[in-house]
Amino acid sequence: MTTRLALCAASLAIMLQLRGPAAPPLRGQGGQDAPPAGARHGGGFPATIQAALDAARPGDTVLVPPGIYHEHVVVRAPVVLRGSAGAVLDGGGKGVVLTIEAPAHVSGLTIRGSGRDLSREDAGVLVLEADDVVIEDLRLEDVLFGVYVKQSRRVAIRRNRIEGKPLPLGERGDGIRLWYCHGGEVVGNTLDRTRDLVIWFSSDFEVRDNVVSDSRYGVHYMYSDHNRFEGNEFRNNHVGAFIMYSSDIEFRRNLFLEAFGASGIGLGLKDADDIRAVENAFLGNAVGISLDNAPTSVGVTNSFRGNLIAHNDIGVSLLASVHSNTFEGNVFMGNLGPVSVIGGDALGNRWHGNFWSEYAGFDEDADGIGDTPYRHERLADALYARRPELRWLMMSPAAGALDVLARLFPLLEPQPVVIDSAPLLAVPAGRGAAGLAARSPEDAVGGGGSRAAWAGTLFVVGALAFGATALMGRRAWWT
Repeated sequence: MTTRLALCAASLAIMLQLRGPAAPPLRGQGGQDAPPAGARHGGGFPATIQAALDAARPGDTVLVPPGIYHEHVVVRAPVVLRGSAGAVLDGGGKGVVLTIEAPAHVSGLTIRGSGRDLSREDAGVLVLEADDVVIEDLRLEDVLFGVYVKQSRRVAIRRNRIEGKPLPLGERGDGIRLWYCHGGEVVGNTLDRTRDLVIWFSSDFEVRDNVVSDSRYGVHYMYSDHNRFEGNEFRNNHVGAFIMYSSDIEFRRNLFLEAFGASGIGLGLKDADDIRAVENAFLGNAVGISLDNAPTSVGVTNSFRGNLIAHNDIGVSLLASVHSNTFEGNVFMGNLGPVSVIGGDALGNRWHGNFWSEYAGFDEDADGIGDTPYRHERLADALYARRPELRWLMMSPAAGALDVLARLFPLLEPQPVVIDSAPLLAVPAGRGAAGLAARSPEDAVGGGGSRAAWAGTLFVVGALAFGATALMGRRAWWT
């Protein structure tokens, strides 16, 4: 664990710049039920928020005084609904707490206590067929769905703190869900212990500076085009982001950290075209990047440039049928396996000018590029592809011994998986994942620990298990 944390910290120290501290979320401070009158709106504040909204005219501002309001509210007119510090809207554990049906601007409230019925889609905030809605600086607590937006345009969701209900992962709702929406932004939000951040059938969005942690999918994304993700942090989720059946998407300077488990993927692409991933960091995941039939259209390329792909079990995993991806100027550092291909090789993709920490070549002309190509062709990888259950032995001395034998005896030499004709001899200065959010290198790796550090303590067991499997399955390797 100590070794892997140190390696991640060193990688971040090389590649990352610290982002300024995020603004603290607004928090309700009141502990008493709201009085029947208090703040001003056309005189005195009514007994309920709903009464104040019903009395408001288009363009009015409804300022909610401190207190706890036990009600369910519907905004039906284009107004500004602003909560004072300590103004809490409590749904009592039932239904949708705040519904917006008009071009409203809502800010400053603490909203809590939605229902927990997934079939009814109980939520803290529901935007229903309303354009030009702004939702900002809210604190949502104990909600099933956080902010749920349906069939709306030009919606802005900014600087909200969303915490889900204390439920098993499969019973939670989504922190933010966009459903058949067009245009808008999702900026500076923090989602914790929700299910997903969902973007389905929604295009032309800017998704920037959000933090999603301890959830299932950092981004669960389908049938949505022309969107941009920048400066987001996806920490300790089952999957950082998974993009399906979509095109023209850019990922720039995002952090994908510690996605682990059976489905642990930093960034996954399936049937996705024209994806551009630039200067992102993929750290400590089971798989950093996963490609399945991506790109799917003829004549289309996906591009991965200037990314840091470090200390993952597998840096990039792809099917043998995957082609037309370009990997250029990336840093592959300290992964247990830099590239893994199921059933073949990755030579149908372009690998050029990347840094590979495993590269052992020379640079006689001092141009920063290796004199010989980088070739990833470990014999053990052929076995892992056929028998994935043996990947826990990747760092064992037995696996290393098998690779040494492959170099010494040409008869055992495997076919190359990746060839980079211009490997870099050093990490490019000023490139790759600059400006990612990490308070410190130690904080970024989050104490998730190494899944391989203990392999050294299993030297004898590992060697025997690997050797036995090699003997029993040797015919399968060469056929």
